[in-house]
Amino acid sequence: MTWRFGDHRKFQRAAAVVVTGGGVAGLVSWAAALQAPGLWGATGVGLAAAVSVLRGRGTPPASANTRRGRRVAVALAGLLAITVASAGALLAGAVWWALAPPMGLLLPPVAEAAVLGLAGGLVACLAVAAAHVERASAASPLADAVRQARASLAGEERALGERAIAAQGRIGAGLGAAAAPEARRLRRTSEEVALQVLGLAARCRGLRNELDGIDRDAVRARAAGLAEAAARSADAAARGDLERAARAVVALDERAAALDVVATRVRARLELQVALLEATAFAVAAREASVAADEAAQTLGPLADRLHEAGGDLDAQAEALAEIGQAG
Repeated sequence: MTWRFGDHRKFQRAAAVVVTGGGVAGLVSWAAALQAPGLWGATGVGLAAAVSVLRGRGTPPASANTRRGRRVAVALAGLLAITVASAGALLAGAVWWALAPPMGLLLPPVAEAAVLGLAGGLVACLAVAAAHVERASAASPLADAVRQARASLAGEERALGERAIAAQGRIGAGLGAAAAPEARRLRRTSEEVALQVLGLAARCRGLRNELDGIDRDAVRARAAGLAEAAARSADAAARGDLERAARAVVALDERAAALDVVATRVRARLELQVALLEATAFAVAAREASVAADEAAQTLGPLADRLHEAGGDLDAQAEALAEIGQAG
């Protein structure tokens, strides 16, 4: 489990509210000549901390899309605000109690109250900071694959990858938080197919790079030159070496031709499957626009089946790429 600090700007705004609240509370306790000013100052800091937390929580998350979910979200926000307010008030009170005697000797009463309030608010920001620590969600395999693809792909393969990413994103957005088994299956299958498209596109790009490094006209010319040299050679040993060299160069040309065929076939199949992914995204959007999610769950089954078949087809193409690579 990984924890991280959340929104830094949100914390900075919350800290400004708490520190300002502490200063105001200190001045109010001085102006009203309240008894136990440290208690009132700490209370003001605690209230400011609670307000900052409640403001920072904002609206309930999208997952709280039911009445019960919203109630739970509000209850948790309130509990967090109370906890932070209590911790902030304790910290501010401790600061006030510790610094009040020396501050009373060094500063006039109004400055003493303001400084003690500000200092209490500043220390209470530790409690506010704890409220901004959150659990970091583990990066999904698809997110990692997207980052790698955007860093390595180019040309037609990059365009195919971007289309697959966009289509999968539309499928996920169209399904939203639907919890029906078929919706979950379609979401998972679309992610798997997008992953396969990105992986196969990267391998296809690698093949294309390898082919771009081979000048096939020059290879054929070299093979012909070696064959002619072998035919002209009167030395049997030299002729044998030249013939073997010519055969090796011919084999290189044949391998390049085979790789070209496979790369073209795989790229065409990628085009087909990306188009299927895009059609699925369109179908999900049309379903959302025309039928309630609960009533249309059964329509997601065929879409998931089609994408599952696409994934199996991409697996077959990946195996073909691996075989031709090993044969070379």
